[in-house]
Amino acid sequence: MSEPTTVYPVGRADIGKRLDRFLHEKIPRLSRNRIQEMIRARVLLSWDARVRPATVLVPGGVVKIDYVPLPETLLEQAIPVLTRGDGWLAVDKPAGIPVHPVNTVRENSVIRMLRRQEGNEELRLAHRLDRETSGVLLVADNRSTARTLSLAFENRQVHKEYIAVVRGVVRDREGTIELPVGKAADSRVYTRQAAVKGCPSETGWKVEARGAAATMLRLFPRTGRRHQIRVHLEAIGHPVLGDLLYGRPDRDYLDLVAGERDPRKEEGGPLRQLLHCARVAFESDSFALNCVSPLPASFHHWLVRESGQENSK
Repeated sequence: MSEPTTVYPVGRADIGKRLDRFLHEKIPRLSRNRIQEMIRARVLLSWDARVRPATVLVPGGVVKIDYVPLPETLLEQAIPVLTRGDGWLAVDKPAGIPVHPVNTVRENSVIRMLRRQEGNEELRLAHRLDRETSGVLLVADNRSTARTLSLAFENRQVHKEYIAVVRGVVRDREGTIELPVGKAADSRVYTRQAAVKGCPSETGWKVEARGAAATMLRLFPRTGRRHQIRVHLEAIGHPVLGDLLYGRPDRDYLDLVAGERDPRKEEGGPLRQLLHCARVAFESDSFALNCVSPLPASFHHWLVRESGQENSK
């Protein structure tokens, strides 16, 4: 199914604006990050200028968002359905697949794979998981349910539990991380967040198991900031194993995005971040769900192996 081409003329009031600000005003439902990704992949300008987020608009110009067909071989991979309810389903998202179309991945995003699998073009994401995060993902099959679930997440009415294997030994049995999350101003990676001045954020945690050099934690995010768990764990000195964005220099992530190298291969460590959404629950007067995803066996493997590698150094 093709996507329409959209054209936005540059009005008098728009002259001098940055391209990303202009498009965010035209499409407010998209985050600034999504806008910038779209600019790099799909935006054309009627004047001679490099297409980038900071490009300044010119009088009489036209900004066009074009459909760009991408050469994608469809993945022959089923998305496991954990359970179904009235107007929704919970799936077990695999690690490594983005939940929605992004950059060069469109048809092989979880939502489009599910639409083909279920034969239902009305399926909508109720929330998001990072590309390398696995586990429970809620999907609505109609607008009304999508609105109900989205509002529940926004209003912090949904109980979420994650499992992570983190670097180092966490000594306490349980605790709470209360640190604001905001943009990492000194990072070359636009999407990177940090425990700096920003939105108040809270993550509860307790130890599930300890190795000699790694710890398995169960985490309870009580707010829903972008990359919150990963930022909080980095901030306390225990980043998620396999995470290329947090607890590492920018270069590691940028090299991966550029297709130059994956430092995790050189290190012999996990080739994904060991973060898993283990449980999602929500209950209201007219709605109830309690969805659980089994922990990937690799988490226990890396808890023990990381400890063994550390001991051998």
